[in-house]
Amino acid sequence: MPKKKKIVKKAKREDITFLKIISTRLFGNIIDEKLMKYFKNLKTPFDSAGLDMMFRTYLAMMFLIATVSFSLTLIITIPLFLLLKFTLAYSLLGAVIFSSLSTSLVFLYTYSYPTIRSNKRRDSIDTNLSFAINHMAAVAESGATPYAMFKVLSQFKEYGVLSKEADRIVRNIDLFGLDETASIKEVIQNTPSKEFKEFLEGILTTIQTGGNLNRFLRENSKEAMFNYRLSRQKYTEVISIYADFYTALLIATPLILIAILAILNTIGGSVFGLPIDFVIKLGVYVLIPLLSIIFLAFLEMTQPAM
Repeated sequence: MPKKKKIVKKAKREDITFLKIISTRLFGNIIDEKLMKYFKNLKTPFDSAGLDMMFRTYLAMMFLIATVSFSLTLIITIPLFLLLKFTLAYSLLGAVIFSSLSTSLVFLYTYSYPTIRSNKRRDSIDTNLSFAINHMAAVAESGATPYAMFKVLSQFKEYGVLSKEADRIVRNIDLFGLDETASIKEVIQNTPSKEFKEFLEGILTTIQTGGNLNRFLRENSKEAMFNYRLSRQKYTEVISIYADFYTALLIATPLILIAILAILNTIGGSVFGLPIDFVIKLGVYVLIPLLSIIFLAFLEMTQPAM
């Protein structure tokens, strides 16, 4: 199994490399000369997204994917419209409109992807930061240097993106020959997490001013764990409010309405011109499950990362 996984990963890397080369050759010059200025707002989220490519290359890939998407959709939809007995002119027009809309969605997603990925990385860092600071404080008690602390932190993959950020600091020192302060500054510039940025800035200031790093980490560890518990307590209180809303709107109200409709059904009549038994079935089998799914999706989106 591990061998198969390595082969699959290698194939994926080769595919992405090939895509990078093709897209850069086709769109690299156009981006440099005409389009780069329109994507300046994307540069900051791209830098913090942790994508293993240059910003210029990613823009080129965006345009290549959009071009391929438009071409393939056009090729597929023209025969479909013809099979549906549309004239050639309407088939071409419909295919162009449909292809334009689908390509716009694809382009919008690729444009938004760095921001989405950056936000996910930020959430992962913020979730694990309090535990990582506590871990670093314990390591610092043994007299370890900042380099050694980040080295230990990078080896614990349970911290998710945070361990990768620590690994970047170690890599900058080991591979690129930067000192500790320069390496930390590089990560500060690109990390998506404001809290982690402030924490690194505190470490940097402590190192540069010759302060007590052990005390700084102990104090930050206590504060971080307090904030973590507070955020979880607040979310528990919010969940209890959501539960009350769910009980009132999606349990009690539907039961009352169905009881009323059942009584009306014995008397006879209709609701908005629809038979009452149909309205009951529509509510029970469609509306209530749909509202429950929407509520669950809302909970999923609002809950903090664990």
